[in-house]
This record gives sequence, C-alpha cells and structure tokens, in this order.
Amino acid sequence: MQVTIKAETLRLRIANRIRLSSELQDVFTTTVAELRSFLGSDRVKIYKFHPDQSGQVVAESVDSNKLPSLLGLNFPADDIPPEARELFIKLRVRSIVNVDTQQIGRIPLSEDLEDEETSSQENYYRPVDPCHVEYLTAMGVKSSLVVPIMHHDQLWGLLVSHHTESRSISESELEVVQMVSDQLSLAIAQSTLLTQASEKAKREATIKRIAILLHSLPTIEYQSALAETIAALGGSGGRLCIKNQLVMESFADCLQLDSEHIKVYAYGKQPVIPQQAKYKLIEQYSVWQERYKSGKYNIWAISDVYKIPGLRNLQVAFRPTKIRSMLMIPLHYRQELLGYLSIFRDEIETKILWAGEFDSDERQLYPRQSFEVWQESKTAQAWEWNIDEVELARELGQQFAFAIHENEQFQQIRMLVTNARTQVQQDATKLEQSTKKQQALSEVIAKIRDSLDVETIFKTTSQEVSQLLQAERVSVYRFNSDWGGEFVGDFEVANPEWSHLSKLGVNTVWNDTYLQETQGGRYRHNQTFAVDDIYQMAFSPCHVDILEQFHIKAFAFAPIFVGQKLWGLLAAYQHSAPRHWDSSDIKFLTQIAAQLGIALQQVELLAKTQQQAAQLRKALDDLQATGQQKQFLIKVVEKMRKSLTFTGYDHDLEERP
Repeated sequence: MQVTIKAETLRLRIANRIRLSSELQDVFTTTVAELRSFLGSDRVKIYKFHPDQSGQVVAESVDSNKLPSLLGLNFPADDIPPEARELFIKLRVRSIVNVDTQQIGRIPLSEDLEDEETSSQENYYRPVDPCHVEYLTAMGVKSSLVVPIMHHDQLWGLLVSHHTESRSISESELEVVQMVSDQLSLAIAQSTLLTQASEKAKREATIKRIAILLHSLPTIEYQSALAETIAALGGSGGRLCIKNQLVMESFADCLQLDSEHIKVYAYGKQPVIPQQAKYKLIEQYSVWQERYKSGKYNIWAISDVYKIPGLRNLQVAFRPTKIRSMLMIPLHYRQELLGYLSIFRDEIETKILWAGEFDSDERQLYPRQSFEVWQESKTAQAWEWNIDEVELARELGQQFAFAIHENEQFQQIRMLVTNARTQVQQDATKLEQSTKKQQALSEVIAKIRDSLDVETIFKTTSQEVSQLLQAERVSVYRFNSDWGGEFVGDFEVANPEWSHLSKLGVNTVWNDTYLQETQGGRYRHNQTFAVDDIYQMAFSPCHVDILEQFHIKAFAFAPIFVGQKLWGLLAAYQHSAPRHWDSSDIKFLTQIAAQLGIALQQVELLAKTQQQAAQLRKALDDLQATGQQKQFLIKVVEKMRKSLTFTGYDHDLEERP
C-alpha cells in the first residue's frame, strides 16, 4: 500500500510538472530526481538516441559520492547493439541486469505478445553476456534497470537506473518505472507538438516577413529579402541570380550569354571566381543546367561541395573561403526557370564529449574499460541541411519565384503603359509639330504671294525651317550650268551657338564630282538625302574631312526645282551631335523646297514678263513714231495733191474758150 501511495504521488508530481512546464528539459530534470528518490538508486538517467544510433545522456540524477556524472556525455552506437534496440521496439522489453548473479531479465511490456521465446516467465531471465558484465563493471554498476522511452512507435531513448550494489527490482517498482517512461513519452509528444507549432509559427512569420519584402511593388526589396532568407536558413552568405528586367530572353538563354544579361544580388560570404575562369558567375556552369535539364526543379541540398563530382570546376572558387555546404534553390513558375537562389554555409568545428575514448572510424570490438570524459574535436566539418530547413527553403523559393514572375508581369504592363503614354505624347508632339509646319508652310506660301523679293523669301524661310526642325544651320545650295555649285550666303541661317563658325554660304564654289558627272545625281529625280551620322556612312575620307571642317555631324537635303529644272538644294545641318531625321522632317523640308522653287519660278516669270513689257513698250513707241511720220506724209501728199489739183484747174480754166 505504501508503494502504491508513493507511486501515485510520483505520477502526480511528474504529471503536474509536465502540465506546468513548457520546457522538456525541466520535465526531464524533475523526473530523474523524483524517480531516483523513489527507487533509492545511485543514478537515474535519460538517454536519447541520435539519428546515427549513438546517444547522449540528456538528464541525470546521481549520487556523486558513489558514481561519476555522465550528463552530457555521448555513447557510440555499438554500446547498444541493433538486436537489443530491436527488442526494445518490438516487445517493449525492460532490461534488468544483476552483475553479481550474472543474470539479465528481459521482461516484455505485455505477456500476450506472440514471441514464444519470451512469453513464459521462466524465460524472462537468462545468463548475461560477459561483455555486458564487463561494461557495467567498468562503469561501477552492480544493478541496472533499462526501460525504453517510445515516441510514435519509435525508440526515442532509454530510462536507466544504476546502483552500485546488487539489488532486485520488484514488479511494483518496474510498473512505476514503466509509468514514468509512459509519462515521459507523453511529455515528449507534447513538447514535440509545441515545438512543431512554435517552429511553424516562426516559419510562417519568416515567410510572411520575406514575402512583404518580395511583394513591395513597384520596387522589390530583393537584397533585404536575400539577407533575411540567409539568416532564416542559418547561412553565412547567399546570392540571388535572375535575368535583367530589360532582357526579353529566357533566364536559361541569358546564362549562355554574357553576364550583362544577368542580375546578381549577393550577401555575406561568396565564392571567389578566378580571373582566368571561363565564366564569371557560378550559375553559368553546366552542373546546374545538367541537374535541371529534365524540368524537375527540386532543391539540391549539398552537404559538402568537395564531395560532389559535378562541382569539380567550381571547387576552386570555394577553396579561398570557408564555405562547405550549399543549398541550390531553383526558382521556377509554371515550369519556367526564372533564376537561382543559393545559400552557403561555412565549415564548422565539432566538439563531442564521449564517455571514454572512442574512434568513430573503427568498430568497438571490446568492452569499454573507462568512461572518463574524452573530447573529440574535428575541424572543417560540413553542416548538413535538415528536412525542416529544406522545406523552409522550398517555401521561400516559391515566394521568390512568384515575386519574380509578378515583377516581370508588372514591368511588362508598366512598360506597355509607359510606351502607350510615350506614344500618345509623341503623337501629340508630332501633331503639334505637323500643325506648326503646316502653318509655317502656309506662311511661306503667303509670303511668296505677297512678296517677289527672293532674298526676303529665302531668309525668312530659312529661319522658319531652322526653328521648326530645330536644325542648327539651314543653307541654300545653287547649281551652276556645269552642275558645280555654291552656297548662297544671304540665304543661310545658323543657331546662335554655331553662328561663330564660317558660313557655308560665302559664295565659295563647292563642286561635287559625283553631282557634276551625274548632272545632279539623285536630286534630279526629285529624291531627298538624309544622314543621321556622317561616321556611319561609307563616305570617302576626303568627304568626311570637308564635313569635319564645318563641324557637320548630320544633314538633310531636299531638291529645289524651278519648273522642270533642278535649281539647287535646301540643306539642314546638325553640328553638335548626330540626329535622326524623321520622315515628317524630310517631308517638311521637301514641301518648303518646292515652295522656294515656285517663288523662284514666279520671280523668273515676273522678270520675263517685265522684259516682254519693256519690249512691247519700245515697239509701241516705235510704232507711234512711225504713225506720226505717216500722218505728216499724208498731209504733205494731200497738200501736194491739192496743190496739183488747183494748178490743173487753173490750166483747165485757161484752156476753155
């Protein structure tokens, strides 16, 4: 009855501790102390298995006067053979060893288990293996009780009681220890759930924080998001490699081109690419293309970059650094590769405290002779990526991929909107310029009608052309009879900034052999000629030299016809820099040249008319003079006739009887 009361009290205390404490270690510490007090043993410890089947004492209550502390010490996997672990899992076997009697009891949790070898009471105890006896003796233990601690049908660890004296374990005590083990399983399950919930909340908060940075349009905080991601994954550095926003090619194609097509965000420690290397970016090496050519964009968790044959060409970039591990996260959206997110980890130095000297490269062939603390130190060790980290990397990779895709869509839409606005503005500007040009053309026509002064017409027209075309110089070139020619100085207009240069039109003869040989070349066929940049044309060196003398960078010519005859050229020049001549510019220049031709034709017609009028006046004058002489003669003849008539009359009168 007393044992029952103590057992119930122990159960309540442990249950209460589990309920009140959120820290599993507090539960362990309280449990081993309460259980050792209940059993009256010299040591109670909780032993936890590692994934490699080695283990560590994570909690201990010990009488330090009788046994040394093993808290925090590690034990190799060979200390608990696989067959023993199998019995703990399948049969929930509790192991009781008495060194003095050389007996071991393997008592299953339930007697209705199907294993016939252990189903009968007489088979619970048997001689213990001598190696086991030597092991416990070296530890200073005479009596041992081991109960498995289970978690989701997996062997999580062991609840162990050691005593320096031989003692038996009663059935009631075994039940109490089993009850404590069950309580510990409950605490572990509860702690695991709390830890998972906490890690999930933390992971979701991390994802949300990074997502906010990635979806902060119009300017995405890639650099900040990268830094947060590196910290969340425990990295020492990382890089985000995507294509430039202004590039239309796919990311995969950009990698094959020069690095200018790629945008890289880097943070923390980075591999060092040698100057003589073929590629400037680690993402350009073929190992990644080979890895993902199938279209399966799984995360590649590389524990040790020096153990991957495909990374041989890149290992030289990692050697100057302490980077040892790498997480390659392909960023993809709907099967399209958008970029790479790489996370680096430095090599680490490991220090493990073993219970006795231990060589991890050799199998333990003989029982441990000593359990004195032995520290194993290793340098340049890889820090492996765990499942939770890879899952977090996958989720963060999705955020990056969606943000990149979203940003590309946004940039495309913004570009379309910008282009549309620009086009509207350009259309409006062109319309305004066209209107101004038409107004100027109308004014030129009006001035031509109102004035017959060629110099005034050409001077005014040149000014209008210079202003509307924003040309830095406008000149008029006149052909001679031999198809050489000269620039007419009085017809030239120059921008004030360039007026200090010598005029093209100083009546200096500029003879172009091509124009002379072809009698006007293309211009006689009413064709224009525009050059945006003289250095982009296949001009002869001497031609370029002449243009350079007058600081000409670009020009446009339109022919001036007087009737059907090529009279000259209307020329617009740019001195400061090359420029593009729009079709509207050339059209306007052509229209003005045509009106100038009409003006010249009118002046010629006027001069011809005036000449004809003068000739007519002279003829009339001559005719008038001739008419007066005729009248005088008529009068003279008349007088003579009259004179003759009277004389004859008198004669007649004289002859009459």
